[in-house]
Amino acid sequence: MIVRDPILAAIAQHRQTWDTFQIAPEGDDSLNACCEMADALDVVLATPCATRAGVAALVEHLRWWLVEEAEFADDYQPSYGRAEARIAEIVMLMGVPRAVRVEADPIYAALDAANTAEMAHTLACETLDEDNDASARRCNAAADYAHQAWRALDRTPPATLGGLRALACHYVRLGESMAESAFLHIARSLEGCDPALGLFSLGRPA
Repeated sequence: MIVRDPILAAIAQHRQTWDTFQIAPEGDDSLNACCEMADALDVVLATPCATRAGVAALVEHLRWWLVEEAEFADDYQPSYGRAEARIAEIVMLMGVPRAVRVEADPIYAALDAANTAEMAHTLACETLDEDNDASARRCNAAADYAHQAWRALDRTPPATLGGLRALACHYVRLGESMAESAFLHIARSLEGCDPALGLFSLGRPA
């Protein structure tokens, strides 16, 4: 029987809201995205794991988040401390070596770069003065930069289950506008993934 682990959905939702917050415009959009991100983190910290794979995914995700938000640790309290405590409990109960280093998944940096470049391009277009050569050059440069960032994302395969989930959530958020390229990117990622990750074990006929 396949066991559905609720922690995986909680992790994916937190990653999606974190990505959304990074590119949200200042003002109400940013405030709302921040609240949704905080709520999603609370769900992650409160959701029990039902499988060992879920435990591993949770440790990977929390370690990534702790590093990513270390500069703002005080602002995230008490959630930041709760995340550290949850990892410590898992290490104690499951025997996961504390010193094990979770390799960084390159897909996260590629996603962040693509989102940042797209936001800069959007801003350049919104402020474009077609009668001003400098403004036009800035807009064209932003378009080129965004194009290169999206190409880099398309060439980057995720290296972890968390990265694959983040990539899928990213494309879901974009909707039909990139459906074809999104499907091809995820399909290539699945073809090249390490069987040891267990991506093909769920639902496989015995």
